[in-house]
Amino acid sequence: MTNLKRIYLLPEAEIADLYARPVFNQNEQQLYFELTQVELDTLGQFGTIKTKVHFILQLAYFKAKNQFFSFTFDDARADVDYVLAKFFKKTDGVFQGNITRQRINQQKQIILKLFDYQTRSMEQIIQVEAHIGELLRYYPKVHDAFRQLLVYLDNQKIVISTYRSLQDMFTQSFVNERERLDQLILLMPLGQQEQLSELIDREDGITKLNIIRADQKNFTYTAISAEVEKALELEGLYKFAKGFLPTLLLSKNAIRYYADIAGQYAASRLRRLDKPQQWLHGLCFIYYRYQQIMDNLITSFMYHTRAITVDAKAYAKKAAGEYHSGLVVDLPKLAKFLKWFPSRKSGLDHDELNQAAYKILPEGQFPALAQFLQGSTFDTKASMREFYLKSSRSFALYLRPILLAVPFVFYKEDNDIMALIDLMKMHYGSGKGPSTFKLPQDIEDTLSKTQLPYLKKDSDDAQVEGVLCINGILFA
Repeated sequence: MTNLKRIYLLPEAEIADLYARPVFNQNEQQLYFELTQVELDTLGQFGTIKTKVHFILQLAYFKAKNQFFSFTFDDARADVDYVLAKFFKKTDGVFQGNITRQRINQQKQIILKLFDYQTRSMEQIIQVEAHIGELLRYYPKVHDAFRQLLVYLDNQKIVISTYRSLQDMFTQSFVNERERLDQLILLMPLGQQEQLSELIDREDGITKLNIIRADQKNFTYTAISAEVEKALELEGLYKFAKGFLPTLLLSKNAIRYYADIAGQYAASRLRRLDKPQQWLHGLCFIYYRYQQIMDNLITSFMYHTRAITVDAKAYAKKAAGEYHSGLVVDLPKLAKFLKWFPSRKSGLDHDELNQAAYKILPEGQFPALAQFLQGSTFDTKASMREFYLKSSRSFALYLRPILLAVPFVFYKEDNDIMALIDLMKMHYGSGKGPSTFKLPQDIEDTLSKTQLPYLKKDSDDAQVEGVLCINGILFA
């Protein structure tokens, strides 16, 4: 330890609070100076009041903090007076001299045995050091690891060591953990090492790390394109990190801690670290940053899907209004036509008949009136499909790049929706356009018969010309 700089565990105030002898208020005195029968029986082996009072004080302090303390009777005068009054019916007592070291050690051993605490030994020290090493894989932040160690010591009934001893153990454990991680990180393939180094290498005044750290600001085409570009660039390293990081035996909390360092430190500061440390922080950062980028892209996908759907519904609502308004206008014309037709002028040829009929009821209004008389209502889905076809540029700009960049999954295995997504990825990923998109028969068979009419002009068409909405996802 002489060559290592001791690690900083706690601020001075917390150190003082942790190791300070308890100062009881009246309620705490009543609580901690209440002795069980076993403790009273143990007290009987001490001959003088002085040794008994010291034992009771040390016992109460141990109950409060699971530690032993050095003190004089004057230091603990309030507690001494309370113990004398409670157990010896004395209102005052002045003790000459101190308790011998041998007697103090004897009392400590008795108290340890009463509470089944372990005595300090080399085996115990090795046990604690090993646990600190394990903690650092879960809690690399020293304050968190230290607090977890206190919980461990309490559960294992081990008396807390001195602050200096804990500093030494943590310092050595940090060195051991760093060496362990460095050795594992150096096992990475050279290609991944070079990619991670490129993250913080300076390029025209800005590093790749700074570009990747910049978050998506809005849902514009430019912002989404930049996010897609980052996702595609990091995809390979992310897949590697996903398989490699578990070999480091680090918790998610630890990986996030190392990632945050790369996310917060300036690239120049990261470059001052040893190479294995640079790669560790970089790899952890890529692992979390890629997931954040995916979240951003999925949010963007949902945003534009919702916007297109809302606009389509508004479009269909407007069309429905115009449709029903037209019926109100055209029904009287239909009535006039029905009255005219039986009493029409005889001898009209075909062209004259059409001219007279369409003068009363225009030709384009016949289909809508016929559907109305048949009981058919306005086809909202068809109207929305019409809007989607007009919005093909929005699909191409905002949704299609995200579809290609995001590795979509479905919570149910072998679901039909994933087959459709994979088909679209393969089609658009090869540079083909929507006009040549076809549905294989096995996928078409999984679709509802009510959906197919909105995907094709004619049921016999091979190409898909429309938009399909499954589980809230638009497929164009």
